[in-house]
Order: sequence, then structure tokens, then C-alpha cells
Amino acid sequence: MLKTYKFRLYPTNEQIHKLNEHFGHTRFVYNLFLEFVNNAYKNTKTSMVNYNIWCKILTVLKRSEKYHWLKEVNAQSLQQSIKDLESGFKRFFKKQAKHPKFKKKSSRQSFRVPQHIQLYENENNDKYGIIFLPKFKEGIKVRVHRKIDPNAKIKNCTFIKTTTGKYFVSITFEVEGSYPERYIDYENSIGMDMGLKDSVVLSDGTKYPAPKVLSKYERKLKHAYKKFSSKEQGSKNWDKAKLEVAKVHEKIKNTREDFLHKLTKEISENQADVFVVETLNIRGMLKNHHLAKSISDSGWYQFKTFLKYKAERLGKKVIEIGMFEPSSKTCSVCGYKNGGLKLSDREWICPECGTKHDRDINAAVNIRKSGLEQLATV
Repeated sequence: MLKTYKFRLYPTNEQIHKLNEHFGHTRFVYNLFLEFVNNAYKNTKTSMVNYNIWCKILTVLKRSEKYHWLKEVNAQSLQQSIKDLESGFKRFFKKQAKHPKFKKKSSRQSFRVPQHIQLYENENNDKYGIIFLPKFKEGIKVRVHRKIDPNAKIKNCTFIKTTTGKYFVSITFEVEGSYPERYIDYENSIGMDMGLKDSVVLSDGTKYPAPKVLSKYERKLKHAYKKFSSKEQGSKNWDKAKLEVAKVHEKIKNTREDFLHKLTKEISENQADVFVVETLNIRGMLKNHHLAKSISDSGWYQFKTFLKYKAERLGKKVIEIGMFEPSSKTCSVCGYKNGGLKLSDREWICPECGTKHDRDINAAVNIRKSGLEQLATV
């Protein structure tokens, strides 16, 4: 079983220089081969996506006088960079993702190390340890904030530099055991309606109010952007103002993720065996300029991602129903469709059976029903 943990790094100035070299060199290689593929397709209309060929070209480049500086960093990290590019193209060809884009120095930076990694925890329980990897034989100080299984084996790790200049390492461990096997009672299920006023509404009537993180920091963010726009581009004050903007964005991101982690943990530990969620056309919904900001702040996709892996660890299941399944406008009791229901109508009475509905709870009940019907046809 694989588990991934993220830890904060505290590198020295010399190590920061080395890390930045790794970020820069792997980014250069990624962009170089992306440009190569794009030009090859323009000129020959053929796809030149092949990791094995790229590796041979990379070896030739490193031996050349022009690109000999690529030898300064871990060779396997460069190879992982083009392997990630190949994976990106494969997802694009399967229509699972967009066309790979060029990496920017101003964005979040990362590089992967596939092997020869060692993590040593401090025996004094001060939560600090040392991580060793190729080109960093002296080891980098790391804050190990959680207990690691002593029998766990490190599979790979990803080093990250945020836009605020912080360094992290995300380590994937292979641990003994597997996800628990349990009898799943599909009738013991819960439907979930994701919204804007309430982050999630369950079919049993439970509501989790949306934190609306962006609105809480909106004034601070606008002030930071105003200062940033008044600075001369490229100056030291411009860099400082840009960092302040990044820090506010980081605070919003961390606050939202903290809420979603706690929410999905609470829901996944519910007595239910199955959780039914709806597939949302988020990209299409963002075209509504009145709701786009609130939709972006909701974190619906991230919510489903967190819920899936947390439920899986408990031996439970998450089912997604179709994008166009009726939920809010259909009476969960008699099936009557209320075509005139508006977004502002939070409650409505079914003219057929007289049932009074809370819009969101009714939707969650219908989502649960659709999930069970979907299972019955499989």
C-alpha cells in the first residue's frame, strides 16, 4: 500500500542554490522536448512522443559542449522530467487532460527523485530530521511532523518550491498491508449535493456551511494587488509586492484545503458504506460571471479527490452519477419534475404529492437514488 506525506524543508543557502539548479534544469529539459514535439508536429504532422528516444537525445545533449551544464544535477531527475512530459501527452491523446504547457520560472517549481533517498528522523523527538538524496550528500533539514512506519520503504519523492519561496518534499512510502476489505451494504449509502451556500448537503439532512474563504481575504487580496500594480516591473519593490500577493493566495489555498481535509474526514468516517456524488460541469458553470468567483472558491473537484482516497482507506466506495441526472428539480417522493424551479427558490412544494422540499436535501436524496439505480444496471 502506498502513502504520500508532505514535509517542510529548511535548506541552507548552498542547498537552496542546488535546489534551484535542479528546478531550473528539469524545467529547461521539459520545455526543450515540449518545443521539439510541437515543432515536429507542425513540420511533419507526426507525433514524436517517445520517452526512450528522448532519453538518448538527452544523453547526447549532456555530452555536448553547449549543454554540458546539465550534468550539474541528478540525471534521474532530468529523465523523470521528460517521463512526466510523455505522461502528459498520453493523457492528452486520451482526452483526459489539456495539451501540455511550457513551465514558467514564476510558477510553482518541482522535480522528482525516483530512488537513492534516505530519511532519518531525530531520536530526540523534536520533529526535525535529515533527508539524503543524490547531489545532496550532506542531507537537507526536514520537519517530520508525523510518525513514519519504521518498516516503510521510500518509493520516490518530489521536491517543491512554492511561489512564496518555501521548500517542501512530498514522499511516497510503500507500507505493509492493504486497504481493509469489508462487506459493503449498498443500501447503506448517502447522497451528497455540493453547493455554494452550503459546501455539502447530505441526503440525511446534514448540512456543512461553506467557509467562503475567498470572500474573507478578498479585501486583503485587492490591497496587495493594488500595491503590486503601482510598482515598477523588475524592481525590488515589485518583487516584494509580488511576494505579498503570493502569500495571500497561499493563505487562501491552505485555509480551503484545511477545511476540505477536515470535512472529508468527518464524512468518510460516517456510518455509511457508499457515498454518491454528482459529476459537475465546472468549466461550463464558470461561464456564469455572477457565480464564477463562488464556484472557484468552493473546491468541488478537490472535495471529491480527498473524499475518494479517504473512503478507499476505510474500505468504502464513492460513486459518481452522470452530469445530466435530475436532482434539484425532481420530487424525490413522486418523481414530478418542476421545470420552473429557479436558483433562488430554496424551498418548494410538489404540486403532485404536496411534499415540501428543501431544495438541497431533495437534490441529495435524488443523487443517492440515481447512484443506486446506476449500480443496479451494472
